[in-house]
Amino acid sequence: MAGSERLIERDSLEFGRVAGLSDGVFAIAMTLLVLGLEVPDPSAAPLTEQLRDRIPNVIAFLLGFGLVANVWWTHHKFVGQLAAFDTGLLRLNLMFLGIVALAPFPTGMVGNAPTERWAVIPFIVLFVVLIALAVAMVGRAQALGLWRWPLSPALYRWVRLSWLAALGGMATAALVALVSPVAGLSVAALSGALVEPLIARRAPRGYAERS
Repeated sequence: MAGSERLIERDSLEFGRVAGLSDGVFAIAMTLLVLGLEVPDPSAAPLTEQLRDRIPNVIAFLLGFGLVANVWWTHHKFVGQLAAFDTGLLRLNLMFLGIVALAPFPTGMVGNAPTERWAVIPFIVLFVVLIALAVAMVGRAQALGLWRWPLSPALYRWVRLSWLAALGGMATAALVALVSPVAGLSVAALSGALVEPLIARRAPRGYAERS
């Protein structure tokens, strides 16, 4: 496995705490996203006008929630395939969770200014960093043999390809946002929704369970 590295085995209390912390951070971040939606004030402007003004915030919430939920699902499957965490993988996971915890902040910025580069680019870059950390975690697990069941080199290439394709999609979205923030958000949404299904269509048997 990982030589002299300290391992947190799957059947240990520590592994359960790491998995529980991971799910807890995702749950809190996904819940906090809704704080960007301000409740209308009946005593202020007409309700229809207030609801219309909040459409960008609702769209930002849906986009942020969808992207974070997609990242959670892939992270959930990743942890489910692990036999152990080593110290390095644990550090990468903590960095990953730190970025997840930041998600509500740039999502709120997008809701308030969806056509501004200063709001949109940090939102997209956050997911670029998340995916890059995920690629690093998958690579470390493969290099150290930390899987519950061995992942063949051929299947690993496809799993890694799916993450790299997602990374490329988000990086493209960030570049597009430099020219048009709204178009950048659209590319980010399409990347999150379409990359994985397209990769899965051509992937070998076993990919769906291990990606």
